[in-house]
Amino acid sequence: MHSLVDPEREGSRFLKTYPPKGFFIFLGLGCGYHILPFLEYREVTTLLIIDTGIELFRAILGRIDLRKLLLDPRVSILIDPSSETLLEFLLSHYFPSISGDIKTVPLRSRVDLANDFFQSCISTFQKGMETLSHDFTVQTQFGKKWFVNSLANLPMAEKTTHTLTPRRKVLITASGPSLESSLEEVREQKKDSLLLATDTSLPVLLENELIPDAVISIDCQHISYHHFLKGLPKGISLVLDLASPPLLARLTDRIVFFASPHPFCRYISTFWRQFPSIDTSGGNVTHAAVSLALTLGAEQIHLYGADFSFPRGKSYARGSYLYPYFESRSDRYQPLEASFCHFLFSNQKLEKRKGSNGIRYIPIRMEHYRLHLEALIEKSEAAIVPVLGEGEPIRVPPFPQRNERSLPLRIFSAGPNTCSWKEFLQSYLRNLKNLPPPFDPVLSYLDSLSLEQRNLWTTLLPISAVIRKEHGKEEMAPSQLLGESRAWATEKIQRYLKE
Repeated sequence: MHSLVDPEREGSRFLKTYPPKGFFIFLGLGCGYHILPFLEYREVTTLLIIDTGIELFRAILGRIDLRKLLLDPRVSILIDPSSETLLEFLLSHYFPSISGDIKTVPLRSRVDLANDFFQSCISTFQKGMETLSHDFTVQTQFGKKWFVNSLANLPMAEKTTHTLTPRRKVLITASGPSLESSLEEVREQKKDSLLLATDTSLPVLLENELIPDAVISIDCQHISYHHFLKGLPKGISLVLDLASPPLLARLTDRIVFFASPHPFCRYISTFWRQFPSIDTSGGNVTHAAVSLALTLGAEQIHLYGADFSFPRGKSYARGSYLYPYFESRSDRYQPLEASFCHFLFSNQKLEKRKGSNGIRYIPIRMEHYRLHLEALIEKSEAAIVPVLGEGEPIRVPPFPQRNERSLPLRIFSAGPNTCSWKEFLQSYLRNLKNLPPPFDPVLSYLDSLSLEQRNLWTTLLPISAVIRKEHGKEEMAPSQLLGESRAWATEKIQRYLKE
């Protein structure tokens, strides 16, 4: 597996091909000659070694002194791991903002002897990296905004006691063009159902004198307020992420906050006041609305306006927020349709599909939204009915057979808080300041901490992603990145405590 003349020199050549910094995955242990040189560099954050054949592994350990490799805290070895084990390791150990770039280093002579096994490992890592890459991209855009919005929402989150009661039948409205042709059906079905509107569909309903029972919003950006410019009628419950813009929380006293998977939101829910959770992994509000309906114990869920495409080039139902915005800018040189056409074709990677109802334009992001929703539907026990329109069809498995009222009924509400929001923030701030100074390799530093201390750093990882992006190509040590993230967060907390 190695050179018979000078295996150590051969191993050191790997450093020229793979710069020694970041997260390394070594395919094949061999005798470790190609791995040992990387241990000398503090910029190397993690070394994961994968191999197959436990007997071969034992034989190597019996003949080669690998204590230097085995005793390094950055090193992990997986022998014959399952795909699930590999994926779990990657998702729990690789943090893009502080782990650095990820590199796969094959020991070619070993890989050739078990090619199928190693190709399977590579496929698993590629799937995991798709998830991590998407999550990291979102964090680089919104990491700071999530944190600041959550801070600003704490006073209102302390006061709210509103709850959502269980319902067996839920109507969900999205803002796709097909919603227009479904409004009368929604009006009729609403009599014995909970009408749950996504924030994007709210102005469409209000323009057609349909008052929903509840509205859900998950976007942390202030553009979300555009969906509420027509107002929020009294009596409507507003379901918000803790990281939603605080401006929305001032629209009504019928607020129900939920804790999304953002680290700081989860920390708040764990250590201050327990908030209900909703699956927002689908990346869009329709997915979150379905998750909310399932949480309430719904057995029938009807989806309206969930087109996940632009049928015949039309982007949204008439009355949604884009219409008044584009109308305010239109003139004879830039008519309304020109603005919508520009919106459709600018900066959009579109797939064009033909169907019996005409042409549909499908952005890649909407395709991902639909696939995530289909995965959620497939796992659910409720009968979910996407009302057919001209949009992209949603694949639904056969309705499950069950006894009447077989699904549990749940009340959607927050638990009691352990202290005031100011006391919680003061404690959180104090704990952040008391964290030991970070050092490199940063994952060794994190391993030296208690679970409580690691949880504190985890709340700052989305902030780290933003700061790394702000620094661009500038080299920045992971320990320095953590230090800047803590300084930024403590400054924001101190400002809110003074207000």
